[in-house]
Amino acid sequence: MKITESLLDNLCELARLHLEGEERSALLADLERIVTFVEKIRELDLTGVEPLRFPGRPSGYVRPDEPDPSPPSPLLLQNAPRSDGLYIRVPKFGVKEG
Repeated sequence: MKITESLLDNLCELARLHLEGEERSALLADLERIVTFVEKIRELDLTGVEPLRFPGRPSGYVRPDEPDPSPPSPLLLQNAPRSDGLYIRVPKFGVKEG
């Protein structure tokens, strides 16, 4: 399938994009690469291959619970806006500081 100028105009109108010059040329090239890729996928012989009902991980997937070492406290505290000893200081919830 060839992405024509009129098809690109229609897509841009539907997406409310106002592209000119290099942006338009880049989008046209990207769309043509995507369409070519999809056409190659369509050429695959998928006889006997069941369609995926849930691509990716199933919704109930839970990764194994494996502990990771924590970074050292000084490293964590250097990114905190305020700290108190070895603790990160945060404002009380629902109370304005002042």
